Amino acid sequence: MVNNNLEKPIFFDIVTISKNSESAIKKTLDSVSHQTYSYINHIIVDGNSTDDTIKIIQDFHHQKNIVIYQEPPKGISNAFNTGLNQHSGELVLFLNSGDAFVDENVIEKIVESYFNKKWLWAFGETISVSRKGYLKRYIKQYNQWQKELFLYGNPICHQSTVYSQKLIKQVGLYKEQLDLGMDYDFNIRASFVEKPYLLRFPISYYDTTGVSSIKVFKSYTILRKLRKKYFPLSNFQNIVIDTKCFFKAIKRFMMLPLKLYL
Repeated sequence: MVNNNLEKPIFFDIVTISKNSESAIKKTLDSVSHQTYSYINHIIVDGNSTDDTIKIIQDFHHQKNIVIYQEPPKGISNAFNTGLNQHSGELVLFLNSGDAFVDENVIEKIVESYFNKKWLWAFGETISVSRKGYLKRYIKQYNQWQKELFLYGNPICHQSTVYSQKLIKQVGLYKEQLDLGMDYDFNIRASFVEKPYLLRFPISYYDTTGVSSIKVFKSYTILRKLRKKYFPLSNFQNIVIDTKCFFKAIKRFMMLPLKLYL
């Protein structure tokens, strides 16, 4: 494993977006705080919560360095960009309020891979969880990376994706005109710089009742437009892909009651 006492430590920033999440924020704080890796900055970007979210954060005895930024809510993309603008570490990962790492050693394992492989960005496996935690789905790693995976939606979960400072300088920020699909767009642009390194271990649990998971048909429409922008295909290819993606959207829509109530 990478030594926590490196002569030149690799700082790892974790950005958490929150807004009125008093019932979920402590889970994320606990998960970050108990990571075995020492050099972690926890950046909280809060959209002026009106409940007890900020009080819970301020009262929490965090074992890592924590910084809180409050701002009027201007959309998820804007909050992501605030996190990136405050990001000063060599690596950054977005872990939203209510999400959590699978265990205490995850960040140490990620840094070890980065230290040994020198990748620009990487993503690992994810476990999706319904609102009450009764439903879980282990999303295993791909056998190999192919850009064609973007044709059928976003193949990368941001809760399990790590970006280096070097990559972000080349890719830029999230596009704030996108209220959904901003991470799909960002990841496509990142893949044009360098293909992601595949981490073959689980990184996070993520809540499947977020905005993009609920607004399935709006998300389908936005991703369809972005796909056609970045991947010009024949009319026939687009019809085939659109049909498959639409049926996937229907399936996701039908799963919503289970995700929300189990």
